Amino acid sequence: MPELPELLAPAGSMDALRAAIENGADAVYLGGTRFGARHYASNFDMDELAEAVSYAHQRHVAVYVTVNTLLHDGEMEELPRYARQLYEASVDALIVQDLGVLRLLRKLFPHWELHSSTQMTVSNVESALLLAQEGVRRIVLARELSLPEIAEISKVPGIETEVFVHGALCISYSGQCLMSSLIGGRSGNRGRCAQPCRLTYNLVDQKGQNLVDIKKVGHHLLSPKDIKTIEHLPALIEAGVRSLKIEGRMKKPEYVATAVRQYRQALDRALEGKSFYVKKEEERALQQIFNRGFSPSYLEGNLGEDLMSYKRPNHRGLYIGRIKKIDSKQSLVHLDLAEELTQGDEIEAWVSKGGRSVTAVKQLTVQGEEREKAFPREVAILPWKGTFREGDRVFKIYDSELVTWARQSYQRPSTLRRIPLQGTVTVQVGMPLTVTYRDGEGHQGQACTEEVVQVANKRPLTVEVLQEQLGRLGTTAFVLETLEAQLDEGAMIPLRQLNEVRRQAIAELEKRRSEKFLKPLIDEESWQRHLRSLSQAKKGITRTKVHPLLTLAVEGLPALRAALRSGADEVYLGTEGFRHGQPFRKGEEAKALQLCQEANVKAIVALPRLYRAEEQKKIVHIIERWYEAGARAFLVANLGYLPLLRALPDAEKVEIRADYPLWVMNAEAALFLQEHGLKHYTISPELSWIQIEHMFSVVASRKGLDPGAFEMIVHGPLPMMVSEYCVAGVLLGGRNKSQRCNSPCQIHKELYLQDRMNYKFPLYVDAFCRNHLMNAKDLALLDKLPQLVKLGFGRLRIEGRTKSPQWIGDVTTLYRQILTEWQKGKLQDHHLEKSLSQLALYHLPGYTKGHLYRGVE
Repeated sequence: MPELPELLAPAGSMDALRAAIENGADAVYLGGTRFGARHYASNFDMDELAEAVSYAHQRHVAVYVTVNTLLHDGEMEELPRYARQLYEASVDALIVQDLGVLRLLRKLFPHWELHSSTQMTVSNVESALLLAQEGVRRIVLARELSLPEIAEISKVPGIETEVFVHGALCISYSGQCLMSSLIGGRSGNRGRCAQPCRLTYNLVDQKGQNLVDIKKVGHHLLSPKDIKTIEHLPALIEAGVRSLKIEGRMKKPEYVATAVRQYRQALDRALEGKSFYVKKEEERALQQIFNRGFSPSYLEGNLGEDLMSYKRPNHRGLYIGRIKKIDSKQSLVHLDLAEELTQGDEIEAWVSKGGRSVTAVKQLTVQGEEREKAFPREVAILPWKGTFREGDRVFKIYDSELVTWARQSYQRPSTLRRIPLQGTVTVQVGMPLTVTYRDGEGHQGQACTEEVVQVANKRPLTVEVLQEQLGRLGTTAFVLETLEAQLDEGAMIPLRQLNEVRRQAIAELEKRRSEKFLKPLIDEESWQRHLRSLSQAKKGITRTKVHPLLTLAVEGLPALRAALRSGADEVYLGTEGFRHGQPFRKGEEAKALQLCQEANVKAIVALPRLYRAEEQKKIVHIIERWYEAGARAFLVANLGYLPLLRALPDAEKVEIRADYPLWVMNAEAALFLQEHGLKHYTISPELSWIQIEHMFSVVASRKGLDPGAFEMIVHGPLPMMVSEYCVAGVLLGGRNKSQRCNSPCQIHKELYLQDRMNYKFPLYVDAFCRNHLMNAKDLALLDKLPQLVKLGFGRLRIEGRTKSPQWIGDVTTLYRQILTEWQKGKLQDHHLEKSLSQLALYHLPGYTKGHLYRGVE
């Protein structure tokens, strides 16, 4: 029998934390004031966090804190102090994304439990093994994985898996999305996603012609349904998942209470091992509290159309019936009900023509009788102004009774979960009064009064008085179940003393119950030594003048030949297949490598950005084909490739480089990769000029790092997101959960998503049928090359994997000319002006400088 899974709930506020715990969560995850991926949640300052941890631990609920954003070097300097505060607050585990953060925390807190965020995009066994070796205890898996893939990764020794079971679904792989960042400067990698994927888009061709009937399909082409897997709980348990995670740190406490309660009840039934079922009232509650429509995410595979909510990116509510009759004169509507309707509810009509109409239910009439509630199969009459038609569907978007119940579940003392205590009190004249509380786990709290028990003049103590006073446990986690009293006849002690001894005994019991969560004290001398070791400086820092190499990423032999003719120093040979096919056909690997060798240009094979467990055979085949053809250098964007490449014959001769989706945003991340044998690192495109300068000053001072090992993308299209969901395959190819698409990407070679501002974002389907959505404007830093060269970059890259040979030849030539003039010391302003005017011809929508000057929030 697999280990019993925990139910993990979100807590965006103290009320949400109480709601989660009181409704059955085994653990909660929350954000502190820094470095969390839900920047716009309320989050917890240190005083609130201490209160939250105490509240949770008294109820034996674990607390995990998110430190799951990418940090630049200025923030890395603040991390040790912040992390130490969390450690000393007895936080059970930290959830991290940044490889540099992982490295630093593991050095400073070698025994503290760390979880890898879903932002790490862990989607294969090899990544899990590597992170386990780095001391990561738990992996929050990518949401795109199927049940068989989850089961396979869950078998990895020394690792626990965590899966999102309910809540919002990102259309892009988490941790791989720059859409909010590039469009609005709010980075999802830094907890500030503005959710542009929920906006409206059209699917168009190169001429801007619509390819889809948006009025019929819906405008929200990137908006997925919410995850709901309550019916899959037995399968997830069988797969070995350790933690079942509910999404929703931005949601209200009532949502948290409702979602947790339904999953708690269903999970308890699943763990009984009997015939499993989901109750109708649980399904209704989950629908009612919030839904965009539901899907099981990718547990059953890629569902295509059935994954999406094209017509509505927000709450749909619960279907409650249809409009049967309309009395326009009196502004009354007759509803034929399929569900209950109560005064205080809010309902919405999905009008056949004219959109939607919302009203709050303030009055209800059934068969001429005014009521507070109407029931299924009844016709309810209520005031409602709007343009309706008979037959229009009506949805309840706010259920007053459900919200009231949810609120009471964590606010009303009589409904709170309490830990039963057995109490003992000894009241002997001439001796201090002694109170002892014991819980069912063997913990004990005891205290004695300062004064001794006296003989009463008027009102001696009774068992009833002792039971009442010692049972006043207020907002604590406890309830007094039984009290054994040894009471001398006529004994008396002031009630203030009795109340004080009760508080002391409970405080002692809370202390004993919390001991299992306490962490070893930090030895100050060791702490300072670790801090010094993390910032070991080089002696006699010198910065040599670097002549950066011009690197070029291409796909296919024609593009490669253009790159070699136009002055590239190194080429990345892409294997993604941005035109839905293998960019190098079988047998062309050797030819490509030969061309590079003849041109005296180094070739590096760029492996696909993503690697899922089910694709292992394909990925291994790609690596082996290139290795057997003579390739000895690889560019990787996923940790899972490292064990595969290290397993090759003569692996010590294989050079591995890091592409930017491994997110080198700070020097610590580069050191992490270096410790795993990587020699070159592509910096994050979200870094600003100031942050790059800061990084290089840190790099220059750190042992083992050299600015010349770093690479920067200076030109070309930047991917905004990568998704298993294929827009073309669904909307043009008919893909759904029961059928595959008919490969429309082979017919429509130029596809775009056009937004409400008429920007056209190029859309590519790769050889794995994934979608890559590019920015509408290409990056162009041609005029900034002199400044970038002075920083000390070893390589400057042009991204041409989606471009034609003509584009590659012309653009590369321009960059080569500028670099050559600079290296000769002859670069003049007119050279740059001429090159910029030529460059303008190659991308008519214009160019962007990305985040070089504006940075990201």
